[in-house]
Amino acid sequence: MLSAFHLCSSLTAFVVYGLFFRAHELQTAPLNVTGPPGPITVAMGEDVVLPCRFSAEQSVQETEVVWFREQFSPFVHRYKGGQDQYGEQMPQYQGRTELLKDGLAKGSVDLKIFHIRLSDRGNYTCFVHRGLDYDEAVVELKVTASGSAPLVALEQYQGGGIRVACRSAGWYPQPQVLWRDSHGRHLPSHSESVTQDESGLFAAESSIILTRGPYQNLSCAIRHALQSQERGSPFYISDAFFQNARPWMTALGVVLVAVFALLTIAVYLFKIKGKQEKKIAMQEAALRDRDAEIEKQAEELAWRRYAVPIEEAKVVLDPDTAHCDLVLSDDCKSVKRQDTRQDIPDIPERFNPWRCVLGREGFTSGRYYWEVEAVDGGGWTVGVSREDVKRKGEIEFKPEEGIWAVGQWAGHFQALTSPNRTLLPEIQTPKRIRVSLDYEEGRVAFFSVDEEIPIFTFPLVSFEGIRVLPWVWLGPGTWLKMWP
Repeated sequence: MLSAFHLCSSLTAFVVYGLFFRAHELQTAPLNVTGPPGPITVAMGEDVVLPCRFSAEQSVQETEVVWFREQFSPFVHRYKGGQDQYGEQMPQYQGRTELLKDGLAKGSVDLKIFHIRLSDRGNYTCFVHRGLDYDEAVVELKVTASGSAPLVALEQYQGGGIRVACRSAGWYPQPQVLWRDSHGRHLPSHSESVTQDESGLFAAESSIILTRGPYQNLSCAIRHALQSQERGSPFYISDAFFQNARPWMTALGVVLVAVFALLTIAVYLFKIKGKQEKKIAMQEAALRDRDAEIEKQAEELAWRRYAVPIEEAKVVLDPDTAHCDLVLSDDCKSVKRQDTRQDIPDIPERFNPWRCVLGREGFTSGRYYWEVEAVDGGGWTVGVSREDVKRKGEIEFKPEEGIWAVGQWAGHFQALTSPNRTLLPEIQTPKRIRVSLDYEEGRVAFFSVDEEIPIFTFPLVSFEGIRVLPWVWLGPGTWLKMWP
């Protein structure tokens, strides 16, 4: 009996220890946010649900959810402290959003948007913050619009036949106009035009010239680019309409004689003017070549002036400021985000919860530059910050908070300006960026080392004698290396 008692006690202790250890694992599990595998498509005017899930190991009362577009604030929808927050909501979404709270306990933070507009299309970021951890996922929303049924009109006699036009409006994205004969075979159009109104909807028009014969019975169809649906209008033209299709043949001989005479005179005049025009063209070409050379020299001078400051800074990252999910190399010249919390003290200098790190040495005077090589995983930003930048809690990456940076953020390459971010669609996201700092002038500029072109220059600012340090933020799975 005594042995049985000891065995029962050991089993009970083992079970309690296992449950405690498992609970500790769940409590310390990293937050993981995921979106749908592909874009969400919805017709204009309908409601849509943007799906987003997260690992729900803790109470949902401690969970903050923010849906936003290009910038964190103003936001599309915010949920914090068990309630919806509307204080800084974007005006175009007021009264049109709802966080579906029925799924919160299961780790679902789906956002419902009512009465979708064409301007709602684009990327949405689902940002979940819980305790000292956060993660985000990007959801792409595509908006479509089906326009009116095609309107077919007989316009005029042309080219020995009848010109027929087909028109339709109210489409998004740009539709395709198709002509088909009675057997469903496609016919080439004579002309096509597409216009876009102020709201962004497309209107399409196509024309075809019909002659008497097999193509008197046909149809015009408008095809939706995303949904592969069509709206068609069949029609038929009787033989009576083709009787007057060639009234010009009687006067053709007279017209040809007149045209021949005019051509003869024109050839003579062109011969006289040819030499003079050729001389003028050569002079204009020489002027264009000179202007191009001057512009090229000016661009080269600009690159040398701003991209090659006086002194090259050897940047070494400061491990005391790095978030606990960031792993620095032995020489502190590179950093990688692994989302595996390291057992290091949360000292006042360390960033938390944002995955940021500063350079060890700062600047209070002079002109410097350094380069950062980026391997994009889930986004990144590089730049400079003031030494007194906020390290704990919510931080907005903008000059007013002491941060001047550019990077791949929320699916776009952009400069982190204020009050709105500046998108840089004409710049191909570089793999190596040069950061340039002129402390006395207050200039922070960025250049693409890959293409040797300027990227963006912030407005001049006074640093007020406060030390300025190299600064970076890393998204999930991102790796950065400092050069030299």
